[in-house]
Amino acid sequence: MEEMQNPYAAPGAPLPSVPPPLPATGQADLAGRGERLLARIIDQLLYAACFLPFLALILLRDGSRHGGFVSLALLMVLAALLGLFVYNLSLLSESGQTVGKRWLGIRIVRTDGSDADLGRVFGLRMCVPWLIGFFLGPLFVLPDVLFIFGNERRCLHDMMADTIVVDA
Repeated sequence: MEEMQNPYAAPGAPLPSVPPPLPATGQADLAGRGERLLARIIDQLLYAACFLPFLALILLRDGSRHGGFVSLALLMVLAALLGLFVYNLSLLSESGQTVGKRWLGIRIVRTDGSDADLGRVFGLRMCVPWLIGFFLGPLFVLPDVLFIFGNERRCLHDMMADTIVVDA
């Protein structure tokens, strides 16, 4: 017996396919939230450590008002900050890692598992969120960080750049 179809029924549409869970490659597991936080803390502490020469020179000067000490200290700080920044950029371009991520064995990749290029990581994942955070402050920064607690373990900056952080 043939099935009777209602001629007045709404037309059917195929159901959309559900995307596979991240990462799609299956090569690596997503990095843990604690690992990502610790890597960020390590990176920030390294940048803060760049100010140690400035503090040391200021504290060790003999109390005289020599502007040369302050100028030398500031020059050392700027050189250290620039050196660390360039080193992190080179690590990001070659392996998708910063110093902190490298120490903890995690890296940034695209959601399809391919390597994330420097323009995507630096431009979309770092600069754009920084600019938005500069103008919106906690209205952007707090949700950006809290998105890590979703099932995909991705912050807003990860979604903007189509990246994930995985075990290296």
